[in-house]
Amino acid sequence: MGAAGLCSLLLPLLLLGVPGRPQPPPERPPSLCDPRVMERFILEARDAERATAGCGPHCDLPEAVAVPDPGVNFNLWRSLDAGSRAQEVARGQAALAAAVLRARELLRDPRVRPSLDRAYGAARSLARLLRGLPAPAPPPPSPPAPVRVRTLPRLLGVLSRFVRGKVRLYLADTCPR
Repeated sequence: MGAAGLCSLLLPLLLLGVPGRPQPPPERPPSLCDPRVMERFILEARDAERATAGCGPHCDLPEAVAVPDPGVNFNLWRSLDAGSRAQEVARGQAALAAAVLRARELLRDPRVRPSLDRAYGAARSLARLLRGLPAPAPPPPSPPAPVRVRTLPRLLGVLSRFVRGKVRLYLADTCPR
């Protein structure tokens, strides 16, 4: 067998991988530490908020839903340790996911359904990605959220501000530079 024949036999083995030969690492799922991923979440939250900005009475919730306070007291935030910051973000994310899920149950109007579905999907994705970050301690059960909203635009506005505020600050502290 000549060199050409030997090459034609060995080439498929090299392409498929040889046992014991190092393989390239599998692709990792996206990380919130990747700025592009965080920007996508911010843009999606803003788009959802804008899509419902003038939606009128069909966006009114028949009951108020509890959401986290999206505001950030920077002096308080700086005084918190890493575990407390992680708990604050995890609690807020859980409250937002529950609020969006409740809004999906309450609002059956097909005009708002796509915005609610996207917001709920984003909240679940955010939760999954946050769990992938190193956290000092699991969050304790979530206390009742301090803010209540009665309209879909307000709910999505809180989601947008929460992602742009507390989540972004938490990532700036948590992700390696």
